[in-house]
Amino acid sequence: MNHSAIRTLTLGMQPMLNRIPRPVLSFACQGMVSGISFIASFLLLHYADKSEYTTFVLFLNGYALLASLQNALWLQPLITLSGKMDAGARQQAIHRGIWLSLIIAVFGGVLFAGYRQLTLGAGWFNLATMLFLASFAFLLVRDANRSAWLMLGQLPGLFLHDLAYLLLFMLLAAIGWYLKSLSMSLVIMAIAFPGLMSLFARPRAGHVDGAPAIVRLDRDFAAQVWSCARWALPGVLVTWLFSNGYWFYLDTVQGKAMVAMLAATRLFFTPVGLMIQGWAGYYRPVFSQLEHQGLLQQKRALVRRQALVCSGVVLLFVLALLLLTLYPAALPAYLPPASFIPLVLAWGGYFLVQWLRNILSTAMLADAGGYKIVFKAGLTGAVLFYLLFVPAGYLSRQLVLCPLILCLAELFILTMLWRPVFGAKRND
Repeated sequence: MNHSAIRTLTLGMQPMLNRIPRPVLSFACQGMVSGISFIASFLLLHYADKSEYTTFVLFLNGYALLASLQNALWLQPLITLSGKMDAGARQQAIHRGIWLSLIIAVFGGVLFAGYRQLTLGAGWFNLATMLFLASFAFLLVRDANRSAWLMLGQLPGLFLHDLAYLLLFMLLAAIGWYLKSLSMSLVIMAIAFPGLMSLFARPRAGHVDGAPAIVRLDRDFAAQVWSCARWALPGVLVTWLFSNGYWFYLDTVQGKAMVAMLAATRLFFTPVGLMIQGWAGYYRPVFSQLEHQGLLQQKRALVRRQALVCSGVVLLFVLALLLLTLYPAALPAYLPPASFIPLVLAWGGYFLVQWLRNILSTAMLADAGGYKIVFKAGLTGAVLFYLLFVPAGYLSRQLVLCPLILCLAELFILTMLWRPVFGAKRND
């Protein structure tokens, strides 16, 4: 499906899609993309052994690291600066984002090959390495285009792109299920290879009102990007280490069976995770626009409203999961209610505080000066988490300790960001 085909479909469906509120459309787009990871995890959880499922979890967390690098080096600074860019500069930035995605994918392939060499003694160049490298490339190019659609506010085009991606994934997964060959490699191919269409279907920047300050990507623009990226880069690395790195530590000290059990309970919170990502995808440009217009009081009011709404959503979701214990057949056999309930409560607390922290950090990153503050808060929280979790994970096999310590660290980050957002005296 090329760009002209998506544009034709978008124009035909424009009246219907325009009636859908933009935040809802953003949630739907993120829901389709994140829902693919949920379906893939569910399939492997039931049709593959624990070793394959654990490797798949590590693959997803490796991809999360590369996506974090992509966000820090380009996508986050680009959204922060997008309010000051004209159409030509935005279009040029979109093209550069594609090339950066491919470079990061190659870096990811090298990291994966090195990890297999250290842990399994496997060779550097093999089929698994090439599969992961290609998968990283297609997924990162897809993410670059999705971020561009969000930056440009072209949500109908993004919706159709994500819908086509979902349908292609389901077709490949259905073929694998019908042929009874739902292996980890096939599922990864079904996730990543539909992203190939992102190489041919790219958003196009339209007219920009006013007189934007950035009209070309020169040295001055690079300096502005770096002023954000120099703090965003270590910030997202710390965030990945905090939010994803513990899976590798658990795999080392407690084994794949424990990783699979903890990952299975976290899997139930996939809808909340995709809601957080969908929320951030829509509201990052909104906060950036408010910041550039100097509407700081409105920005703080939006933070308060969103905190209340998002807290209510998470609490209702936790209640719905607890009701699943009334139907034990809905749970995996190795997750009885006695284990499921405390893990759901702990993960629920973690995702609640994480979403609130995400709201504050999104508000901070609307200004280039906020990157340093967000980095310092994230670094402090990550250090606190590993100071507590490393000995706890080694000495105790109580899985509930992991989400509980994560929640505590997120709460600490939340308190560090609260004052810069609400306590600082700024001229409104």
